[in-house]
Amino acid sequence: MRCPTLAELPSPPCGKTGWPWTEESPQQSGATSDGHRWPRVSIVTPSYNQGRFIEETIRSILLQGYPDLEYILIDARSTDESISIVRKYEPWFAYWVSEPDRGQADALRKGFDKARGELLGWINADDLLAPGALRTLAEAYVGHPHFGIYAGMVENFRHTPSEEGREVVKQHNISFANLLLPTFAEKPRFHQPGIFFTSDIYRKAGKVDPNYQYRMDYDLLIRMLDEGGRVYYLNESLAYFRKHTLSKTGRRTYAYFLRAFDETSNVTNRYVDRLSEEDRGRLCLQRVNDLLHGACYGLMSAQPKGAAKCLRLAVILGRSSIYRALLLGILHAAVPRLERLLGTR
Repeated sequence: MRCPTLAELPSPPCGKTGWPWTEESPQQSGATSDGHRWPRVSIVTPSYNQGRFIEETIRSILLQGYPDLEYILIDARSTDESISIVRKYEPWFAYWVSEPDRGQADALRKGFDKARGELLGWINADDLLAPGALRTLAEAYVGHPHFGIYAGMVENFRHTPSEEGREVVKQHNISFANLLLPTFAEKPRFHQPGIFFTSDIYRKAGKVDPNYQYRMDYDLLIRMLDEGGRVYYLNESLAYFRKHTLSKTGRRTYAYFLRAFDETSNVTNRYVDRLSEEDRGRLCLQRVNDLLHGACYGLMSAQPKGAAKCLRLAVILGRSSIYRALLLGILHAAVPRLERLLGTR
């Protein structure tokens, strides 16, 4: 499908201006400079009760001016205004459905199973594509078709994507080894809204695993890299990531932290037998450090029961005497704080 123009879409709500309300990306020609067609890009949006944001997301994808977009939306039977908004844009969806699912990863798998594009990616229902993102992505793919994975910058925002002081996240050091066991010198940084990939590497890697609730992006990325995918970095912003407390990752409860920790551990455990004894020890230490960070977060955010659980898990995981000594010291300092928070003193 050719992306619609601003004039073809429904009028924006009263008072909404800027991208993607009253601004659009220029319409792109249907062929590259050497006469070949542009690759089809399939974008999937998983959604559940994101009526506050979903129209902005939809418009940011439709107003790309790109000549071959396939847009798919998978809704988990929202109970807010989401469906009435989606119906306004129904003519421009290649496929959409509203039905119960097992969560975001399940919705993504359903969506990608419907996709027929050469390039795939997902934009959540509270995030946006940046102006001209699909053209930038397609040009990178046409010029470098054998990488498999394409990573552009992402701008984090709170209120509007044009606000001052946005955090620009530049992705780097994304490799199988760095994701499995990052080092201080080569710590990777990846941000899902700016990650796109070929359909070939996606299917070769085994698709999105619907059993993950939080780390489905990490799991998929490390599997694609393990299957030979390489990352091509784009020095342009491809997406805007909305930071808000109602988002799945914005709530930062201990249920979130422990589930994400378990899911990360499940991913890395698949590859432990490839590591040397020394690297296995480093991986163990990394997990202990993650749990200690979780405990510190619990103390600072008045969640003492979660902090105590993280500390217990860290003690179990850290088997050597040096870990025990470190943890005992931290516990000694933490107990008075825990007692005050629990009101036992």
